[in-house]
Amino acid sequence: MILFFAQGEVDSDKFVLYCYSHYKNIMTSLGNELPEKVQIIRAEGKKPRFDTDEVHFNLSHSHGVIVVGISYSPIGVDIEKVREIDFAKFKFIEAEDEQEFFEKWTERESYVKFTGEGIASIRESLPTDKHFEHFDVFDDYHVCICTDEEQSVRAYCMDLNQIE
Repeated sequence: MILFFAQGEVDSDKFVLYCYSHYKNIMTSLGNELPEKVQIIRAEGKKPRFDTDEVHFNLSHSHGVIVVGISYSPIGVDIEKVREIDFAKFKFIEAEDEQEFFEKWTERESYVKFTGEGIASIRESLPTDKHFEHFDVFDDYHVCICTDEEQSVRAYCMDLNQIE
């Protein structure tokens, strides 16, 4: 699995496809054959996906930072800026401070993005058969990924000026 991060504003689809080209090049250098190009498919009520079952992606952005996770298996990813919140609005998440809150929030959101169920199911309990991995990125940003199984992770910071 590879995570691609960037700071700034960018068209989400362009960023995903730009990151896919890097993912493809990295995986090809490791002996994996992938389609030269992919398209993003959107269907109502379903999460966006590539037009191939060989590669999966998920995207998240928060306060000027964007992340795309690309993997050979389904993935959910969430990034949040750690900031002040009104704990009373989120009683279903027990947390002592904002850092702990956003660790738990990103875990929940990465899971609903993994399943494609959407934010409406954010209050439901998390399953024990999924793998969650947490990362602190940039100052005051937290990321969580959800997958079926533990995978090795590479992360790259991308330059948005390189996207056409």
